[in-house]
Amino acid sequence: MFNSWDEVKKEQESVARILTNSIRLNRVSHSYILEGPKGTKKQGVAKFFAKTLLCTNRNGLNPCNECHNCTRINNSTHPNVFIIDPPGKIIKKEVISNLIQELSKASLENGPRIYVVVDADRFNQSSANTLLKTMEEPGQEVYQILITENYNSLLPTIISRAETIHFLPINRKIIQNHLINLGINESFSNIISQHTSDISRAEKLSANQTSIDIYNLVIDIFRNLLIKTESSIVSLYQADRLLKDSENVDFFIDLLMFYQKDIINYQLSYDGLIFVNQKEDIAKLSRKVTKQKARALLEEMLDLSGKLKYNINLQLAFNKLLISLERGYKYATSSSSDSI
Repeated sequence: MFNSWDEVKKEQESVARILTNSIRLNRVSHSYILEGPKGTKKQGVAKFFAKTLLCTNRNGLNPCNECHNCTRINNSTHPNVFIIDPPGKIIKKEVISNLIQELSKASLENGPRIYVVVDADRFNQSSANTLLKTMEEPGQEVYQILITENYNSLLPTIISRAETIHFLPINRKIIQNHLINLGINESFSNIISQHTSDISRAEKLSANQTSIDIYNLVIDIFRNLLIKTESSIVSLYQADRLLKDSENVDFFIDLLMFYQKDIINYQLSYDGLIFVNQKEDIAKLSRKVTKQKARALLEEMLDLSGKLKYNINLQLAFNKLLISLERGYKYATSSSSDSI
């Protein structure tokens, strides 16, 4: 939750500039589309914007966060702020019709009325057409904020009637530093910040023992590639319980790719390893495989990552990948000095 526009600016500078300028110049649009990837706090900004418009004791552009209006918005109980987030994949016409009916009534409170539609790309044709009527004639001091991660799924007629504000992915360094401040070590924080730009998900991953176990599993898999008497496939079998959930599988394949990219980057003398505490093993592995083979192994991981959304046999797929890794590293004889 944001407490000032300076806090918004640290994460979304252009968003903060556009919205504060509109308030300062008294040119607030009646319709906004907040679009951008997951984890960029679009709903938090929408709520803070509503609080700014309704605060009765504003300090410049910042809401006081203490008045009756601010407190109720924080608690999601203000009668002038409507959050439209119905369950299901579709926002039905009835939901928007009920909202229009509610907005047609006399307000019980002074000040503007603001409604926020979460995942606005869930409109069907009927509900979208109903919404368009409110956009054409919004009413006095009625503001709408549509939030979406799939901007191109919105009807062009909706986009044309609103001011679009684009949210950028949160800077990876901000996420990493946030996790370090929570007591997470530098290497694991760096890896999580590369995996997700959603700061809430980053926090959950960092506190999840399964995520830590997957991180250690990936290190073991690559370390075993340096030892002919150890099998990476056995390590995977022993940790099979970790890969029962699709999100854990995504995390696992991402970490495999991060490690493989580190090997390639070490061969190319690039700075900035993701597995910062594995430099010694990464250096050894980079000398055991050609650049061409290292890239081919990464391509195989990328191909598997793309297939995860289909109903494939994960055990067989991962076995095949690890066999490729063992052939590439354990039994390789080439140097990485070949041309790329």
